[in-house]
Amino acid sequence: MQKNYFFSLSFSLLLALALPSYAVLEIPNTQPKVAAEAWKPVLDKTWEGIKKRNIQPYGTGLIHRPKSETPGDAVSEGVGYGMLLALYSNDQETFNTIWEAGNNNLWQGCYYDWRISASGSKEGGQGAASDAEEDIALALIFANKLVEKGLWNSYTSPKMNKNYIDHAKKILDCMWSTGQITSSGILAPGAGWGGDDFVNPGYFSPAWYRIFSQVDPNHNWMSVVEKSYSIIEANPGYSMGLIPDWMRPDGSFYGGSLGYNPYLSGRAFFKDAIRTLWRVAIDAIWFDEPRAKAYLQNALTFINSKGGASASNFYQIEGEKAGVLVPADDKWMEFNDETNEETWRYRREHSHLTIGMWSTAATAVGTDDDKIEFSNEMAKFYEYDVDANFFGLIRDTVNLEDTLHNEMYFDQFLAWFGVSLMSGTFCNVIENLDNPKVNTKGIDINPFVSIPKKLTSNVSNKITFRYGAESIEFTAPSHWTKTLWQVYDLKGKEILSSVSGNKLSFNSNNYKGVFIVKASSEKGVAIRKLQIH
Repeated sequence: MQKNYFFSLSFSLLLALALPSYAVLEIPNTQPKVAAEAWKPVLDKTWEGIKKRNIQPYGTGLIHRPKSETPGDAVSEGVGYGMLLALYSNDQETFNTIWEAGNNNLWQGCYYDWRISASGSKEGGQGAASDAEEDIALALIFANKLVEKGLWNSYTSPKMNKNYIDHAKKILDCMWSTGQITSSGILAPGAGWGGDDFVNPGYFSPAWYRIFSQVDPNHNWMSVVEKSYSIIEANPGYSMGLIPDWMRPDGSFYGGSLGYNPYLSGRAFFKDAIRTLWRVAIDAIWFDEPRAKAYLQNALTFINSKGGASASNFYQIEGEKAGVLVPADDKWMEFNDETNEETWRYRREHSHLTIGMWSTAATAVGTDDDKIEFSNEMAKFYEYDVDANFFGLIRDTVNLEDTLHNEMYFDQFLAWFGVSLMSGTFCNVIENLDNPKVNTKGIDINPFVSIPKKLTSNVSNKITFRYGAESIEFTAPSHWTKTLWQVYDLKGKEILSSVSGNKLSFNSNNYKGVFIVKASSEKGVAIRKLQIH
């Protein structure tokens, strides 16, 4: 026992000395990387933002969706995503909190119910979502490896009376026994729902299934790998690296009743399908799968033909509109307060979400120039100057890619997955801990120095504050004779807009919290964070 304990401590110390110190999980690996040292602090900050916005205000421990069509609800998808982010953020306390919340609120004996309302009702939310089941299982398997290596403490769920690996095995067994995996090896979207007749390919995670086969030899997980690729290759968008949100396993579109929030009858490369890029890219990077690389090369060739990283978006697949952007005028009204037109957003979306997902193809099979281009494009959608704890812009009145119009849930996770893969953070925990590597640095650049000036503060144009009894005086450089002053809260809501000289008095009596002050003139733009107590 003493020898094993000493080895664990030594292994932890080795990791601590091997890499720069960030809060995110640092495991040396040889994955492709771009701007890792610039992006890892951003991963730290945005994870803290998710905890602050999506967990802490609700008191359940679940990941909540503040702007869904039923605001404040929580879904099993969020349990899986949250556990993965907590794991790669090296945050065992929050990992356990989210897992226990899922166990207490959603677990039904063999799977997690897929949704619960803010009031605690699961009406209409019963049944499994298989992507959540597989993501939770993988997170638990990787957590078990961290425990084995002495990087995390051992933990047993009070609710389940199981440790990480035992509950992961339970989930995997249940995926087969409840029909989430069909007898032919197709991943169904739910328990006994779909599979042989229709699938959601955005759930396909072949890298996961290879790892599941190592811990669950009683089931043929490699058949699920094979079926996943045969369906991907049969899909009507394969040559472009696209795939529809919903389809039949034979490659045809599905014409029946579909699941949650289908768009264009499930026939577009939209928010469900775009995750296929990320899930397949992981198999290409972790396991060097040639079918993954071929699909991703199709995707990268297609997006480069459209303009590269700046063309990251959602696309149509059907008929003569194949490869065309989704309609420009389509707006998403169901989310984010459907009664308030000011919060509606376009379904066409060039954002941190779409860049994050398309970037995974570049990370897996792209040239160095491809990787740099996607990293730089993603940097335009992180407010570096104000040390933001979210991906996206504070305010965007043209394309509506800002905190007022974004979900502040799904978009945050998909951006995080893309950045964590491009930075080398999202690695195969088992492989890299069981077979330690010398870490490769990758492409060492700072993407934030290449952002157009209109999106950053000019260092010489700083805003200063002078606090009075009832007001705060903002001052811009003296040569800014005509300045547009704007103040936003962290939800992107504008609470002040005024044109004046280089000074403005702001009545702060009715405000508390953190705000963003922006000053714009023909001489430049300056942004500063303001704390009002």
